[in-house]
Amino acid sequence: MATRHVDHAQELQVHSADGTRLHVEVRGPADGPTVVLSHCWSTSLASWGPVVRRLDENLRVVLYDQRGHGRSQTPLTRAGYGTGKLADDLCAVLEATVPEGEKVLVAGHSMGGMTIMASAPRAVFRDRVAAVLLTNTGCTDLARRSTAIPLPGPLGTLGSRIFLTAPLPLGPANPVSARIFKYLVMGGGADKATRRLCARLVHDCGGVPRGEWGRVLTTLDLDDSVRRITAPTIVVGGTEDKLTPLWHARHIGDLVQNLEEVREIPGLGHMGPLEAPEVLAELVDKLVVAHVAPRSA
Repeated sequence: MATRHVDHAQELQVHSADGTRLHVEVRGPADGPTVVLSHCWSTSLASWGPVVRRLDENLRVVLYDQRGHGRSQTPLTRAGYGTGKLADDLCAVLEATVPEGEKVLVAGHSMGGMTIMASAPRAVFRDRVAAVLLTNTGCTDLARRSTAIPLPGPLGTLGSRIFLTAPLPLGPANPVSARIFKYLVMGGGADKATRRLCARLVHDCGGVPRGEWGRVLTTLDLDDSVRRITAPTIVVGGTEDKLTPLWHARHIGDLVQNLEEVREIPGLGHMGPLEAPEVLAELVDKLVVAHVAPRSA
């Protein structure tokens, strides 16, 4: 397949069910098979950039900033956060960018994967999704199974909860913060440029939405929703992922109805789209060729 060139993005504003404004970008040919990408906690749609640049240039790629991230609107109250809101947002993006009768691939990283899993029971999701890719994500028991805070038993769980929910501003990215984030969210082989990009993306996220979404993640329980995923699904996990260790990928693989593969990547930390873009692009292309038809218009 041909490699994607840097192309101009069509920018859209999509309003979710509660009126929250979402920033959406569409890239690629209008008649190409469509891929919708949902990003992780505390970053933005830019985190998918290394993957997008490696995708087949004939794909139509839809990206959006999760609410409270990037250029999307930040909820004013706590009621604006929750897995139901994540599902509302993805379904609004699907309705705005995928005509009825057409189907797409959806791929989600970390909280983006949780977004997909939360959306599985929705009619819009069932009607418009032909295949699913989930990378470095989990559907339950995140704080207890995290190994990011190297403390035993309940202390480690408490440390993970504090890390996830702290609303403190992080200040500008710097070499020290890059090393900290490398330990917490990346594998040992991540290069300097990748570490710096990761730190910059996380530092750009506001403290309040980061803490509020972290609170949601600590109470995550999406097993029943995952069982509703019927589209062909590939799940990816990393052997060095401290936030969503491999248990999560295997657990999700046991729950989905139409599993094609659980891909376990040696040396991969939590930031799959930054650390292993070639692998994820290959898997996206594979699922598209097998399950997604070109658009009718």
